Amino acid sequence: MPSTFLGLNTGLSGLNHFQTSLNTTSHNISNADTEGYSRQAVQGSAANPLDISARYGMMGTGVQSTGVDRVRNVYYDEKYWASNTKYNKYNTQNDNLMQMQLYMNEISGDSGYTKWISKMSDALQDLADNPADNTTRISYTLTADSFTDMVNEMSANFQDTQKSINDEIELAVSEINSLSKQIYDLTQQIISIELKGSNANDLRDQRTNCIDKLSEYVEVDVVEESIMYGVGDKAVPSHAKSLTVRIDNNILVDMMTFNELMVAPRNARVNQNDAEGLVDVFWANADGTPGEKFVSDKTGGKLEGLFNIRDGNNAEAFAGTTTEISEDPSYIKVKTAAPINVNKLNIPSQGSITLNGRVYMYDGWEAEYDENGDMSEFTFSNLTMYNEKHIEENAKFPAGIVGYPAIMGANNPTRGIPYYQAKLNELVRTISSYMNQWTTAGVDANGDPGLDMFTAEEVPGTDFVLKDTMVGSGTIKSSDASYYRLTSLNWELSGAWKTDPSKVVVSYKEDIEQGNIDYRPIVDKILKGMTDVNMFEQGTVSQFLQSVTTNMAVDISKMKVFADNQDDIRYTIDNQRKSFSGVDQNEEAADLVKFENLYNLSSKVIQVLNEVYDRLITQTGV
Repeated sequence: MPSTFLGLNTGLSGLNHFQTSLNTTSHNISNADTEGYSRQAVQGSAANPLDISARYGMMGTGVQSTGVDRVRNVYYDEKYWASNTKYNKYNTQNDNLMQMQLYMNEISGDSGYTKWISKMSDALQDLADNPADNTTRISYTLTADSFTDMVNEMSANFQDTQKSINDEIELAVSEINSLSKQIYDLTQQIISIELKGSNANDLRDQRTNCIDKLSEYVEVDVVEESIMYGVGDKAVPSHAKSLTVRIDNNILVDMMTFNELMVAPRNARVNQNDAEGLVDVFWANADGTPGEKFVSDKTGGKLEGLFNIRDGNNAEAFAGTTTEISEDPSYIKVKTAAPINVNKLNIPSQGSITLNGRVYMYDGWEAEYDENGDMSEFTFSNLTMYNEKHIEENAKFPAGIVGYPAIMGANNPTRGIPYYQAKLNELVRTISSYMNQWTTAGVDANGDPGLDMFTAEEVPGTDFVLKDTMVGSGTIKSSDASYYRLTSLNWELSGAWKTDPSKVVVSYKEDIEQGNIDYRPIVDKILKGMTDVNMFEQGTVSQFLQSVTTNMAVDISKMKVFADNQDDIRYTIDNQRKSFSGVDQNEEAADLVKFENLYNLSSKVIQVLNEVYDRLITQTGV
């Protein structure tokens, strides 16, 4: 037989359940504008019925609250993280390319390369009309010198952008480490609470927010599994779950610990025009030393976007096959699949090369070249390496390594800063070699042998002498004076041409000897070169530069389309996520009224039963 006060307890269960529902609704309304907050709902079920051994069976005993659950769908979270990663990758690349385009626009406007190419042609034509006039010569040298300054400035701006991106990479790594620690700490708190049977809803929201932010930087793989009690077949799941977050196919956070990334300066340059102090990202060892390298160009997110622009070489990294090795003296010989012309060679004079997955540093190279300046066999000398304790030592090579690939840097398919720096190097070397071949073939106004028109300073006050370098076939060293030593950063007009207009070459020796001071066959050759469609693969000097700016414009347009598409997808998924998990104020207002009415009804039940008990006890004398 049920207790006399069963009905009172049943009404009380309703009061308690709907009081909890009202409190939870109040919590939802209070956090309606809280970023990342997930709506919470009270779950209830009928309380255990009472067996009264009567014909009609069992009697209900009210309602019991089984938990306050966080309304969340992990499917939407995973879709959001994936789209957020892609958006930030494309948007980062787009932003940095647009910054670079500003520098390119500087050479495509009124004072840009189109104007300067036109000015160069006009100055040449003026020189052709008045070859003996000092004023005309000075005007010509000033125009040429301004053009070299413009290229220098653009290249320096690219290098500054590379440094800025490098700083952003360091900040991104710091943020990833901070987020990994937050996720780990929150996971420990969540496990501690949920092992006791409760739900750590608000802590879970905080952790999801951290993962949302982490997905901005890298692609995340998140797995949550129940913590088991017992072992083997007798193991049963507990109320708590462990969380594992992976990036770069490695564990960043799990139930036991969190790992960190670290940056370490590169041991040597990868590209000739790279800025000093560029860093690579590694997994940090327990002792604070760099461990396994973080594959940052394949992990998505902002970090990949930064690396793509900083290191992108259009998949044109130096690569070849090892043909010979030696440890004493230390060197390796590498044969490239296709010849590389000196005008397109952008490996640093001192740098690093990767052989069989191991990085070796070299302090010089030499190569065999043919009559066209093409090279395919390189020797890298005085190689060193870092051992397990990150101490530099003489290179040691594993057995049987001959025939293995050798690569400098990585084949990054993005057209980033190294690609555009290489194009500028090709520009200055091609123009210089063309101009110099004619100016050194003639004589100046004094009848002295002509000097190189374009060169660079070897030491302050002294220019490289490029005449007769790499003539025919032979061997070139990285330290030799050659067109390889000219870059967009150091390119300049000959110092003698700047200070002495008589050094400008317009004629051959026989013309000066015959008194033909107005004869200017050299100027005619140079004028022809300015419009020579065979100067570059892309055509004339102007067409070459236009192809560079066009490539950048195409890449920006592509990145913007990709970023906008992913932003739309991200926005749509986030709205779906919010529609499922977010707080709808109208719904909460309706729930507030509903739970208030139900609470009042439960109160009414107790009030009625109170009257019944009062009649039963005080008025019947039972």
